[in-house]
Amino acid sequence: MMNVVAANNSINPVSLERLRGECVKEVKRLNGSFSFDDAVSWQKGWEENE
Repeated sequence: MMNVVAANNSINPVSLERLRGECVKEVKRLNGSFSFDDAVSWQKGWEENE
């Protein structure tokens, strides 16, 4: 899946590093339990109770 995303998106190194840092913080906050639904909600900015 990562290869498909990487091949079809232009992501600059600064944005990638910033996103990586945000993802690390989120996974730590969730104690490593992170589902696809969690990722969609996080990317869309949806609140947990929506």
